Amino acid sequence: MRKKFLLSVVLFWSVLFLINFGHSAGWAGVYAVLIEKIGMQKLTHFFLYSALAGFALNLGLMFFADVLSNEKLVQISFVSFLAVLGGDLWLLRAESAFSPDTFKTLLILPAVLIIAVPSVYIIQTWNLINKTFSPKSGINVYPFLATAPLVGNMAGGGAAHFIPKHFRTETLIWSWGVCILLAIAVTFVLNRAVERLNENSPKKPNKTELIENFKDGFRHYKKSAFARDLSVVFMSFWLVCTIVDFCYAGTLKQTYTTSEEMASFYGGYTGAVNFSALFVQLFLGAKILKKIGVRNGFLFLPASQITGFVLLMFSPGLAPIVAMMFMQTLIGMSVQANAVSVSFNVFAADVRGKIRTLLEGVINPLGGVVGSLTIMTVARFDPAAALRTLPYAGAVFAGIWLFFTLRIRRSYLTEIRITAQSENPQDKKDAAEAAEIEQNAYFTPKF
Repeated sequence: MRKKFLLSVVLFWSVLFLINFGHSAGWAGVYAVLIEKIGMQKLTHFFLYSALAGFALNLGLMFFADVLSNEKLVQISFVSFLAVLGGDLWLLRAESAFSPDTFKTLLILPAVLIIAVPSVYIIQTWNLINKTFSPKSGINVYPFLATAPLVGNMAGGGAAHFIPKHFRTETLIWSWGVCILLAIAVTFVLNRAVERLNENSPKKPNKTELIENFKDGFRHYKKSAFARDLSVVFMSFWLVCTIVDFCYAGTLKQTYTTSEEMASFYGGYTGAVNFSALFVQLFLGAKILKKIGVRNGFLFLPASQITGFVLLMFSPGLAPIVAMMFMQTLIGMSVQANAVSVSFNVFAADVRGKIRTLLEGVINPLGGVVGSLTIMTVARFDPAAALRTLPYAGAVFAGIWLFFTLRIRRSYLTEIRITAQSENPQDKKDAAEAAEIEQNAYFTPKF
């Protein structure tokens, strides 16, 4: 049994590594091709359409979440992505067959899906992970699994730097496809190796069942205080990070005069923060989560963001915004990521996939929309002072975020009690283990 457990951990790590390696290298290729082929003006439309496409895909996926098996949803989304990727590569080779305007329009459509579809298979992969590991095993496993995206991003970034020096840029897009093909192969091995994944596939659902399944996700969200609190946390994360990213980019532009200087600084910063996050996850991730509990894990990032915005208010400049970005990435990819991963285990199995798809795939992007509109509004009324004004708006949003993480301390326990009353024995076990983790944590009020 222990061999199966260790094998499942290694296989899941491999899937997450391949996903992130492919995305880091492949997106660099897609981005470079888009800039060259469609120009900067249409690129702004690309980002808007990508957000809307991700929203629509995940909303549609709620009809099937928890109806089709998680492994099947992962594999379907992988295969769909390969089809879109193949269409994009074919289009690049057939450029001469279309007029310039037609080619730009046709190119942007598959490129939008290339960015939108990964949000689907990343969410479904984590649904599969939540299905496989209980809270007690997850608190040890999830911090280790979270190192896979860090290693994958670093390796993919290195590939994106090296490959274009020796091969065509399209090679990066091909490498993305190869990574997803390998990920598909790993999921088939997972299906055989992990006992909890070898469930009988449900019968093919009819239209009425799919509509009812879609409604069921919203019904549970409506009556779950924890799901509602968590949705504000997810929205706030993207919203605040959008403001931080804008302030960071604006400060870099004010500090450095050439793109080479900015790229050099950014490369050094990215390497340092990813290495630091990797160190924390490998050696401290599980220990921190055990000591503070899942509920307290949500507090650190908004508290850090508020501190950073206050520093920017009184001492604007490169040092405070870089420190803020560093802590955002370090905490977001360690303590915050671990708390989020374990927290989904307290939802009953029959709604877990729907709730995660709703929160991460549908509600989460809305935070980016609000953040972008906030920046546009501030920049429109006072372009020159935008970098000085935005920290005040950011502090307000981060304060709202912190307030709802404090609410989570109670609603998380309520969700555990609800799941403990389920007729599903595995739900009862997951709820008992989640409760035990909180009872054994420091700095956490007891039940």
